Amino acid sequence: MNARNRIGLYGAYFFGMAGIGFTLPFLPLYLSEKGLSDFQIGIVSTLAALASLAQFPIGLWADRWQWRKPILIAALVMLAGATTLLPSAHSVAWLGVLVILFAENGICRAVLESLSGAEAASLATPDRVGSALGALRFFRPAGVVLVALVGGWWAEGHGIGSVLIWLVAVQCLAVVCGLLIHDRHRSAERGISAPPPSLRYDRALWAFIAAMVLFHLCNAPAGVYLGLFLKRDLDAPTRVLSYAFVVSMIAWTLIARPAGRLADRIGRRPLLIAAWLAMSLRLLLLACAEASWQVLVVQVLDGVCSGLFSVLAGAWVTDRLNDARRASEAQAIVGTSLVFGSALGPAIAAPLVEVLGYRGMFGALAVVGGIATLVLMAFVPETLPAKAAEPDILDGALDTPPSPAWAAAPDASNYGQGRP
Repeated sequence: MNARNRIGLYGAYFFGMAGIGFTLPFLPLYLSEKGLSDFQIGIVSTLAALASLAQFPIGLWADRWQWRKPILIAALVMLAGATTLLPSAHSVAWLGVLVILFAENGICRAVLESLSGAEAASLATPDRVGSALGALRFFRPAGVVLVALVGGWWAEGHGIGSVLIWLVAVQCLAVVCGLLIHDRHRSAERGISAPPPSLRYDRALWAFIAAMVLFHLCNAPAGVYLGLFLKRDLDAPTRVLSYAFVVSMIAWTLIARPAGRLADRIGRRPLLIAAWLAMSLRLLLLACAEASWQVLVVQVLDGVCSGLFSVLAGAWVTDRLNDARRASEAQAIVGTSLVFGSALGPAIAAPLVEVLGYRGMFGALAVVGGIATLVLMAFVPETLPAKAAEPDILDGALDTPPSPAWAAAPDASNYGQGRP
């Protein structure tokens, strides 16, 4: 990848994703100041997550018609436009439309996430694809932390809404950088020449999908309502709202690379269980928190569980599909589970908040998280070849997962029928 494409792609991703530093700590509180109830905030968050499902057909069209750059720029333009229009919006319907475009899990950033990764792989030489993707993903937490810290300081003196004034410039810089990208499409795209085998009867995969949906069903509402909990129940200063998410992002950044190395040594399953346990424990501790500093400490667990999930979920599904050429399909399965769980979570949490309050909601979700952890422990086997051969009494009822294609599995043609 040449210097122009590095500046264009990494800059567009950095500035585009940097706005999450506003959406995570401040957007629910900002919508509350605009007159939306907690229930309405939950519904809008659900609609934003559902809208992001469109990233999958958009990605297919972008690959088919070779329109990655135009679609990427269109998403960045809509993101900048939504940022510009948010301060002047007042009706619930108009605010809902803008949030669907602007939110962390909304359609614009979902398209940016998927198509930026596709562009990085396309623009890199075959032997540098992994390095290009790794370099790209580094810029997400970096941008989020920067905007969250500056935004927290700025909001203290000028109000939350004023952050959007200079955030417009940040999102416009993303558009400028996107225009610098020079596509170089290959005539022969990577892909699967034959239709992939059916996964309908793979019980372990379906169990893992259920566990992933439950993971995000529990985790997403904490992101939506944590700022409101800090402000209303714990009377925290506005700057603490940004600190809570900065702590999480720093922990995420620190855990991701060691987790990948450790997973290759001891297997995927132990670290997956650790991720689900950290998610459940975080929710339980939030329900018990009595001071804002305690929430900041607990947010380390949020970064740990999210960082572990981001590395290990894709690795497990890629192993299970047993074909290195199907890495995109593996990521699509993980992404769909994430979006579906993130959409269900706020929808379920919205009425819980009305009845149980913030603490009661966190406690109820901690119980669901415990159930998700039990599902993972009981029905999801190891997929790392060296560890998968070791007996595990919890996996006895399941078929032994096949070794991945690069480990010289004898025959994967019948995989997905429940009998590898």
